[in-house]
Amino acid sequence: MAGSATATAPPPPAQPTECMTPLIGMMPCMDYLTNLTVLAPPAGCCDGLKSVIRDAPICLCHGMSGDMNSLMPHPVDPVRMIVLPLACGAMLPLQTLFSCNTQQVPPIMPPMPAPALADPPASP
Repeated sequence: MAGSATATAPPPPAQPTECMTPLIGMMPCMDYLTNLTVLAPPAGCCDGLKSVIRDAPICLCHGMSGDMNSLMPHPVDPVRMIVLPLACGAMLPLQTLFSCNTQQVPPIMPPMPAPALADPPASP
């Protein structure tokens, strides 16, 4: 009889330092998320969503909380954001939704680097 292999869940992805990079992959979703006359998300949207779910799921919290609206020409419909995984046939782990309320969500924009201090002029 062959040895049985124990199936283990893959480790969670590393916490991103910012969410702009992963969320850029979801740009094809904008028409679906902001325009109620668009009935289904395009394939490129679903591919981008699946990448975010795989690599940086906590960044989806920005879409569900409305934080992304400041970056968009039109507000994201929160209901559409929540049902997007279902519309794309993707599985959003419940842990992600829980994390939106229990963990610090990385900022959308990367932190600005501290300005370099100029050397003071040499005294004569």
